[in-house]
Amino acid sequence: MQYNPDTGGKFKIVMNTYRVFGFWETLKEIILYLLSQKLHDDFDKKYGVMTSGVTESSEAGIVDETARSLAVGYVPTRELVIRHILTNTTQGLDLGQYSFIDLGCGKGRTLIVAAQLPFKEVIGVELSPLHCEVARVNIDRYLSDVKNPALCRNVRVDCVNAADFEFPDSNLLIYMYRPFLGPIFKHVADNLRRFQAVTGRRVLIAYSCPVEELMLEEYPGFVKRTEYQVISMDYSWSLWECQTEGSPALALSEQR
Repeated sequence: MQYNPDTGGKFKIVMNTYRVFGFWETLKEIILYLLSQKLHDDFDKKYGVMTSGVTESSEAGIVDETARSLAVGYVPTRELVIRHILTNTTQGLDLGQYSFIDLGCGKGRTLIVAAQLPFKEVIGVELSPLHCEVARVNIDRYLSDVKNPALCRNVRVDCVNAADFEFPDSNLLIYMYRPFLGPIFKHVADNLRRFQAVTGRRVLIAYSCPVEELMLEEYPGFVKRTEYQVISMDYSWSLWECQTEGSPALALSEQR
């Protein structure tokens, strides 16, 4: 990611934003970026759920003081952004062979979008018991409405610290929207490296608002496959793959 882009870099970022949002939405993004505000969408009304609102980690019912200090407050991602990320990170993959795992799933918005794709399973991992309860209610509401599209109905939310979560023995697409910082992020990265080395499974990491990606760059075994930067860092993302040291590089699409 470019944190201090030159003029050419800024133009590329604006064009990336245009490709995701279109002209008028990009113009709004530029104006709101200058005003330091964020757009909202009609996700909740569209699907009959409750995922909107901002919650600070101090208000999320997290008992462990250390974990609470390293958690990041809940901010829902716009559906358009989630779809753009999933479209560009799942091309060529046999999703029936992949578990989708949202680390820090909040109220379950990304889980609902992921359930519209034919993943083997969709799992949300969330530290806040308050958000877990809301996410489970949202998932139940979404799946129980026959009007809502759902190609994966095997969806669950685990209320656990991401550092303690046991990954299923499957190929993984990990999704993260700036869920936690520092030691917890490092612990999760270590767990993913060990998981990949032991199981040989493929591990892809879609990292939205990648504020800790420099940590991944310093780790052997994590390879950046691509990145996409738009005007707001909140909507920028990068795709990483965890590989055993010395293993051959794979194409993003499945090897046949």
